[in-house]
Amino acid sequence: MSIPNSHFVGWTAIIGGVVGVIGFVSLILLFVVGEPFGTLNDILSIPTAFLLLPLVVALYRLNAAEQSWLSLFALIAGLTGFISTAVGSVLLVSGRIDFDQSLIYGIGGFGLIGLWALLNSVMGLSEHALPKALAWMGILLGVTPTLALLAVFRANSVANALNGMAGQTAAGGQTNPMVYVLFMLGFISYAGLPIWFILIGRLFLSDRALISVTSAAG
Repeated sequence: MSIPNSHFVGWTAIIGGVVGVIGFVSLILLFVVGEPFGTLNDILSIPTAFLLLPLVVALYRLNAAEQSWLSLFALIAGLTGFISTAVGSVLLVSGRIDFDQSLIYGIGGFGLIGLWALLNSVMGLSEHALPKALAWMGILLGVTPTLALLAVFRANSVANALNGMAGQTAAGGQTNPMVYVLFMLGFISYAGLPIWFILIGRLFLSDRALISVTSAAG
């Protein structure tokens, strides 16, 4: 199978990943310094989402021949996830929803993106379409966001936990260690997924993803 615009997919994935890394740095600066880095993070998530859409479609096209239903499910999860994060950020930045409401879009979108990465990495590992290290990286980074989908219906609890962590940190208080562990795993995935996007983009630039799929099909 061939992807005529593989270099376009590669560059958009790399640029989207770089913007995602900058967004993660902005999120860290939000906790250290405060605004306007939170708003910057929200704004950057919009171009990141749209830049990754070609990669979502390209991975579907690569996997559809061997894993039609699973690749279709991954396609739906990826498109819905990235569009959800973009819509939520637009609504939040424009003042149409508040932070608590934006978590429904943010957690749901992040979870679906993680599920998309997880499914494509599993397919890439089983079909030898991705290097093993890169496939396992996608699997590990995708697990926590996928589990975070369970928290979509408890967005208020997540918001309270985030506010509590920030308030108690400023006051020198303590928070349940398990809360820190869960959020730390989420931060690792949030930081690592843009790197994964960049590495996948490099495969498309070098056509290695296409060669791997062609070899596996043969």
